[in-house]
Amino acid sequence: MDEQRKLGEQLIDHFDATDGGTGKLSPELDTWIQSSPENKKTFRDMLRIWRGANYLAKSREFDTQSAWQDVDRQISGRQRKKQQVYSLVFALSGMAATLLIVIGLQFYFSIFSGNPVSLAASTAYGSRTEITLPDGTAVHMNAGSSISYQRNASNRQRQVLFSGEGFFDVAKSNQPFVITTGDGMKLKVLGTKFNLQAYPGDAINQTALIEGKVELQVEGGHTLTLLPGQTASFEKNGKTLNLVQSEMAQVLSWMENKLYMDNMPLGEVCKRLERWYDVRIEIQDKMLSGSIHYSGVLNEETIIDVLDALCALSEIQYTMKGKNIIITKK
Repeated sequence: MDEQRKLGEQLIDHFDATDGGTGKLSPELDTWIQSSPENKKTFRDMLRIWRGANYLAKSREFDTQSAWQDVDRQISGRQRKKQQVYSLVFALSGMAATLLIVIGLQFYFSIFSGNPVSLAASTAYGSRTEITLPDGTAVHMNAGSSISYQRNASNRQRQVLFSGEGFFDVAKSNQPFVITTGDGMKLKVLGTKFNLQAYPGDAINQTALIEGKVELQVEGGHTLTLLPGQTASFEKNGKTLNLVQSEMAQVLSWMENKLYMDNMPLGEVCKRLERWYDVRIEIQDKMLSGSIHYSGVLNEETIIDVLDALCALSEIQYTMKGKNIIITKK
């Protein structure tokens, strides 16, 4: 695979330097192409993709502002949808199916140059999903999350817009992997594992590092470097970054459909349940939101099971009509 990746990089350099592959081949590439009919076909297919991608990319510039508007629309809609993945890679995939086998998806995506090409995916409230980005990065996405990915050939960065909660297993590369959230926080990594919680409606974002190293930066130049086992809290109002205590098992419990509550107020519990189960919860007496706290682990199958458990632990009761839930004091 290393030899294939090296070959792919040589072909990219050739296409880029010779205005679409019309120039003279290096002796090494020429020998490879002439060595078999399959290699000749692969080269022709790649050349067609390169030219087609450059043509399409001219009409598809990546606009950060409009991308965030798309992310916001996906979050605020709260409608159950099928996972959406848009990429010019897939639009062109029929042109050279064998290329995926020979070089792999990582190289296949990297042949695009000029204006960046984006890929987007989202999860509705009440659902979770796992996706693999074109560079090989695996992302577990919690309910109500959206991601937009691009590989920018001009500055050699893997750039991501993210909203919601996700666990990232970033593929190692010499190209930085940079995540930007809608509130102005940036995370920069090369290859690592971490959990990012960055819902638009929350007052605080949290980043918990499992493996590797993460550099966080916010508007104003404040930076913080995380080491494995550390968690950073970003307070949106004050634009401040701080180290906080957390248990990694609890941070990642959402991937096992568990909710760890460590003196968690009722209001926060209900906010998470709304995302997890795609429901709307109204606490009729607002004083209950902060006066009732829970400690323990919720690992129930349905929203009714969860609500019954909460009622057994405190002086509350609920009524439910469809997806609308009203909580009152007993």
